[in-house]
Amino acid sequence: MIRPRSSLVGRLIAPLIVLQSVLSLVALMLTLLFWEQPGDEYAFAQIHLQNLVVDALVKRPDGRLAITDTPAMADFHATRPHVRIAVLQDREALDGSSADLVAALRELGLPSFANATFALTQGPLAGAMVAASSVNTRWGAIVVVGTDNALQTADLPALVRYMLNYLVRVMVLVLLGAALIVPLVITRALRPLRDAAREAARIDLRSRAFRLPDGKGVPSELLPFIRSINAALDRLDEGFSRQQRYAAEAAHEMRTPLGVLAARIDSLSDSQAATGLRRDVERMRTLVDQLLFVAWLESRHVLPDEALDLIAVARTVVADCAPLAVAQGRDIALMPEVEHLPLHGNARAIESALTNLVQNAVRAEPPDGTVEVVVRPPAEILVIDHGAGIPAAERERVFEPFWRRDERHPGAGLGLTIVKEAAAAHGGTVAVDDSPGGGATFRLTLGGTMPGS
Repeated sequence: MIRPRSSLVGRLIAPLIVLQSVLSLVALMLTLLFWEQPGDEYAFAQIHLQNLVVDALVKRPDGRLAITDTPAMADFHATRPHVRIAVLQDREALDGSSADLVAALRELGLPSFANATFALTQGPLAGAMVAASSVNTRWGAIVVVGTDNALQTADLPALVRYMLNYLVRVMVLVLLGAALIVPLVITRALRPLRDAAREAARIDLRSRAFRLPDGKGVPSELLPFIRSINAALDRLDEGFSRQQRYAAEAAHEMRTPLGVLAARIDSLSDSQAATGLRRDVERMRTLVDQLLFVAWLESRHVLPDEALDLIAVARTVVADCAPLAVAQGRDIALMPEVEHLPLHGNARAIESALTNLVQNAVRAEPPDGTVEVVVRPPAEILVIDHGAGIPAAERERVFEPFWRRDERHPGAGLGLTIVKEAAAAHGGTVAVDDSPGGGATFRLTLGGTMPGS
């Protein structure tokens, strides 16, 4: 079973969110446990006390709240008889509050404190530690005040519940923050990698000099990878250029002996043998010329910057190929959809590509048939024949160098390669489809721009 590929961003986000959450939780727990502040033992015990007080509140028939002596409160007083308790609501003490503590608070002016821990400095309770906490109840907000209520074992369950509730709220916020921030940070950190991939996609045989950027903004971790790719591209470029030079020079060197051989064939007395040899030499010469032309197209020196008229180029090619078609019992019809079709391109490359398409179509066209050459905007040429057509399985292979369906087909197998390279040099494409009624339609699309555009 093939597992789907996981993204690098996904691999980073989940562990980082978990790690950040765990570290935040551990840090918070350690802070609560070991970062003690003055009065913490009274503040922690106050959590248990305020829960007992809330459970002990009742509303009397006259509508006033009072503190009743519930079993839990009785146990609390039994184990901590020295602790005084008072409950304030709207700056008034509730019934059941410690008179001494209320008196001490009145001397302070019954302050509107909410949560505080402090020591009394005057009166009968001078020196007593006071812990006060504000609590919302079903009867409204109250303030629970206790004195000298230090943390004991019995307070721990309430403290743990409070801490867990507090930690859950904090962790929810941490997780939400991490889920929002971590993906943004990682996505931004990986932006140079995506930029490098986008730039790498632009590299092909016609832009071999292009290299991935390795300057400012590239992370140091990514820099060795980019430089290794650039070094590999340098080696590939050098090797490909060397092969191109070798092929071009070899083809060029073959021209001279072929010319000498043709001259010697012409001097042979056996005309029948000379005719066959001359045909073979011409085929070799065509192959050499096509090799040179392919090498020129694959080089980076084909500049599609000439201002030309595609209709005029097609008319020239059709006129040049017409004698060949007539000699073979076929016709050629040029059918432009517009009078002029200006664009920027390389006339030599376009003429060669169109010539190869027309010559192939003439060979495929049945006797007395007509090859149609349609030119239409924005920059498209259709060469239509009505022959046997090309099977769908072979429509990609016909553009491969030296590919021929069988040895009975003439040519060196480079004509359609030239068409493909010429289209690529203009940022275009070439494809083959079925002709209506049978045959093959080659569609040459050029990416040239209109002059002045």
